[in-house]
Amino acid sequence: MTESIPPGTAIIEVRKNGPYLVRGPLRLCDARGGEVPARGTFALCRCGNSSKKPFCDGTHKKIGFDGVRHTVGPTNAVEAYRGRRVTIHDNRAICAHSGVCTDNLSAVFRLGREPWIDANGADPEAVMALVQRCPSGALSYSSDGAPATRGRNECLITASKNGPYNVSGPIELRSDGAKPPFPDRYALCRCGASKNKPFCDGTHWAIGFDESRGKQAGVFVPPGGVRKFSLIFGGLLIAGTGAAVVAIEAADKWSASGFLGPGGLMPDLNLALELLLVTGLTFGGWLARRGNIAAHRYNQTVWVLLNTVLVALIMTRSMENATFDTVSDLAQPPILVPWVHALLGGATVAAGLWLVLQMNGFLPKPLHVRGWKTLMRATLAGYWAVAALGLAIYFLWFVR
Repeated sequence: MTESIPPGTAIIEVRKNGPYLVRGPLRLCDARGGEVPARGTFALCRCGNSSKKPFCDGTHKKIGFDGVRHTVGPTNAVEAYRGRRVTIHDNRAICAHSGVCTDNLSAVFRLGREPWIDANGADPEAVMALVQRCPSGALSYSSDGAPATRGRNECLITASKNGPYNVSGPIELRSDGAKPPFPDRYALCRCGASKNKPFCDGTHWAIGFDESRGKQAGVFVPPGGVRKFSLIFGGLLIAGTGAAVVAIEAADKWSASGFLGPGGLMPDLNLALELLLVTGLTFGGWLARRGNIAAHRYNQTVWVLLNTVLVALIMTRSMENATFDTVSDLAQPPILVPWVHALLGGATVAAGLWLVLQMNGFLPKPLHVRGWKTLMRATLAGYWAVAALGLAIYFLWFVR
């Protein structure tokens, strides 16, 4: 049940894996400045897939929208660029890439140059006036060591064109401890793909967010919704694989004729599943690039768990074929390649499980990975390398 608020207070409440619930006296405008009729309490879409934008239509439930903030580290990592009369402060973690700074004062805000801000590049009054226009609060300034003061603005939410909700005025944000640096100026994600939710981090530009669409390009919504489909499909795939391995083992058919050619039944099954697995993980990477974070999370979880089952039930036992008596035996490719495969595969499994635990909220925050994207890309590359080594092992053991 929603708590009451003092009269005259405007509030934006971030609902868990749901919309922004807005209450109180304020105006809602579109990108052209036209007022959008909204009275009393209303819900604004933040998954990016509503067909009634800017309002929520419940689509977040169908796509399994994930409202978790994945960025690790402080949201207020500010760099200072000092000038003779004014110092510009820049917080990249909440920059919405609106272009207000670079489009209007390019002598100060210099794209493609380092440092990208030259606080002496224009008249201080012009610099301070422009910084005040930054809609996300990523830019601020201080003059003679004192922070800038701001007047009390009208309470206003503006749905920018194909971008975030720009909030101005004293509108309180309630979001489980997430606080904007400036309570009267911040930008909230509405494409659903920001890693720094609820704040915009510019991802809408990278994924091509289109406010005129309902379901965005690349958003994968299977029958029954993302969560239910993933649980059913993933459960059947993992349980089916385990049952097949146990059945083959019980029937003593491990080395029976396979279906790919010269290999045995179990090696063929393992290779086929390994190739399917890396294809599935690559599809998950594509989902992430398109901003379908919930589908990405469920997809990667299924394939990483399947890989763990394959390692435990098949690959570990297969290493019996690569035993060696002396170190010199490792010079033989049929022995060396499986051990390289095992070492790289072990590291990849560990990294994949770590990411899955973090994505699903099971990993304590002190253990969260800061280089989130870097580790995901490295892990996917590791899976591809392991699959290539698996093909090499199959060739060395059964074809050559």
